Amino acid sequence: MQKLSKQNDPYEALARGVSQATAETLAAKKIQGLTIQERKARYYPLGSFASHVIGFVGSDAAGNLSGQYGVELKYDDVLRGAGPTQQNIQALVEKGSFLGAHDLYLENGAVLILTIDPNIQAEAERDLRDEAQKWNAKGGNVIVLDSKTGAIRAFANYPAFDLNAYGKVKDLSIFLNSGTSLRYEPGSVFKPFTLAAGLTQGSITPDTQYFDSGVIRIGNNVIHNAGNSAPNKWISMALFLQRSYNLGAVFIERTIGNAYFSDFLVKTLHFEDKTNVDLPQEINSSFANLKAKDAVDIDFATAAFGQGIAVTPIKLIQMFSAFTNHGIVMQPYIVDAIKRADGSVQATIPKQLGQMISSSVVDKEVPLLESVVSGERGSGMLARIAGYRIAGKTGTGDIANENGTGYTNRVNHTFVGFGPVTDPRFVILTRLEEPQGVRYAETTAVPLFKKIMKFALEYYGIPPDAQISPTP
Repeated sequence: MQKLSKQNDPYEALARGVSQATAETLAAKKIQGLTIQERKARYYPLGSFASHVIGFVGSDAAGNLSGQYGVELKYDDVLRGAGPTQQNIQALVEKGSFLGAHDLYLENGAVLILTIDPNIQAEAERDLRDEAQKWNAKGGNVIVLDSKTGAIRAFANYPAFDLNAYGKVKDLSIFLNSGTSLRYEPGSVFKPFTLAAGLTQGSITPDTQYFDSGVIRIGNNVIHNAGNSAPNKWISMALFLQRSYNLGAVFIERTIGNAYFSDFLVKTLHFEDKTNVDLPQEINSSFANLKAKDAVDIDFATAAFGQGIAVTPIKLIQMFSAFTNHGIVMQPYIVDAIKRADGSVQATIPKQLGQMISSSVVDKEVPLLESVVSGERGSGMLARIAGYRIAGKTGTGDIANENGTGYTNRVNHTFVGFGPVTDPRFVILTRLEEPQGVRYAETTAVPLFKKIMKFALEYYGIPPDAQISPTP
């Protein structure tokens, strides 16, 4: 009654978001002066499909609608269109001819045409969910990138949420796209960039060997290979990647030097720059410990195998795509075109960001990455697909203690791979956060990659490029 008793107030919203049944009951009472205004709202027919990509339209306390998360937020001004001004609305209200206008979602907005392929997206979501639940993982990501253009064909996160029931989500962090808004220590999947630094400087070649005793002391710190593996023999660059020896990465870093290593990552590869993918709330990767004035040898040594640094999944796959594109890095994007209300179409033009790794270095490194999958006992052997040459790298990243001292026994599993090697079409990142009861990514992220890559190659009809036998 307080709202109804206001002076000089021709319009007052009494309630919003009432049910259809309530609205019909009130309408039947035919209360003088009471107007029931149907409010337009987004409805998402596919529920949780691509929920982190799409986002949702929500309302604030005043009932004003706006995009929340995903492309709904990023392209809110494009989607909502021009619409009436608040001054025009007030004028209409005063005339008594237009009630509840500001509750309407504005008309004449544009239509977004996404790069997402619904079939690959559905496969990615299904496989990610199954693998995450199999290992009781806290979360996970799958990103499928068109290596030639940077177009994102699938972007799946676990857990997802129902876009039509976002109000029921209690943990609001679920709304964040962890593929763009989460930094994590990637582990050994970062080793290809350490090798690229050595090959670029020239002090490392594909034929370089080092003696691996399984342990090295740097200052007061001791570094072991994963699983305390101690081959005690000379190791080639191919075998270093295949077996993912930490000491191989440390050897490369110490050979090229701290300054060159840091500059290559930060200044040549621009690893700390955001990808500027057209999704909201992207954060940058961080190599702060390498740039710190008090940085010491152990900081650079551990960074060589992907610990002590932090990257986002979207940045990791963007930089990995350089190995598929002669060293050229592409701008990733999610909106393929914008169709305006007047019928005009604004298409996204693929954008090259530059030659960040030389084509000669890529030519040297790709066969080594392929050996991770094709080589005997390679950590990526479960990614083999009959008839296709596949390359990639595994990563098991230790998770640091929240107090910043030391590491927990929890891990992140990542695999980034591409194929067909002869003429790469897709780069795929698979990541599981804190899987339980399993130590290494070769058991989780690699089989997940294989399912999605196999589906994508067959779905697009990509011709086989080799007679490669599948994993026994």
